[in-house]
Amino acid sequence: MIESSIFISKFFDFLLKEKRCSEHTLRSYKTDINQLLLFMGDHYEAEDLFNLESDWVRSWVVSMMRDDKSPRTIHRKVSAFRTFSKFARRNGLMNNNPLESVVLPKLRKRLPEVVPEHAMRELLNESVFHSDWMGRRDRSMLALLYETGIRLSELINLKIPNLDEGRKYLKVYGKGAKERLVPVMPQTIKSILAHVVDRPFVSDHLFVTDSGKSLYPSFVYRRVNYYLSMVSSLQKCSPHVLRHTFATHLLNNGAELAAVKELLGHASLSSTQVYTHHTMAKLKEFHRASPLDRRSRDGS
Repeated sequence: MIESSIFISKFFDFLLKEKRCSEHTLRSYKTDINQLLLFMGDHYEAEDLFNLESDWVRSWVVSMMRDDKSPRTIHRKVSAFRTFSKFARRNGLMNNNPLESVVLPKLRKRLPEVVPEHAMRELLNESVFHSDWMGRRDRSMLALLYETGIRLSELINLKIPNLDEGRKYLKVYGKGAKERLVPVMPQTIKSILAHVVDRPFVSDHLFVTDSGKSLYPSFVYRRVNYYLSMVSSLQKCSPHVLRHTFATHLLNNGAELAAVKELLGHASLSSTQVYTHHTMAKLKEFHRASPLDRRSRDGS
């Protein structure tokens, strides 16, 4: 039989090359699989993950609950093992499915956090940003995240040729290297290209750090968090919040769900439907308010 460590390496190669998982996803899978290996070794003296029993997996889930892991974290970790077990069964190394009878804690429905439209208008006011190339870069990055809904990983990988000034669109490579085209506002294109011309570095990347290096996640997170904190009291002011904000604002202004799905690069409509819950929640809140409150909100 193939050695466990060799097969796990083969599994991660499969995630990288065939599933085209992001580096972030790969790191999470490696952490989750290694933690499961340690647990099974400590509690059941298991040397691999090929012959686990359902009771063992249930005890792992219970252990995580006792350690106050959130339901979302538990689901993610179990999902990593589920993907591994499917891969192992396809390769003839597992005969049973130890997850078949495992019950996971319920997930609470969590509405995506969104920055209000008026706050985004205030934020993208030129006076908030410095007038040098770094200030224009920061504004361009935030505008692009908000206007297109692209992911952080997609922003980081953008190259100058991805931006088509003539046709006013951006070519994005999403999950699984799937290509999609998203429209970009003319003023944002102008701002991006102006900062590229003015920056003192030569790079084929659309955006670079202050020292001219390629962008990395924590750099973008810090810049976005800094600016969003100026106009929002959200606990988590991350680049992904701008993706949520993009989708929600489009739907609030009458965009079709299928069109938003294509812009976001979602594989299925169900992933996009979470934003309709946010819109409906706002409508219910509006209708629960007193007529006087509604008049004051409408400015009448």
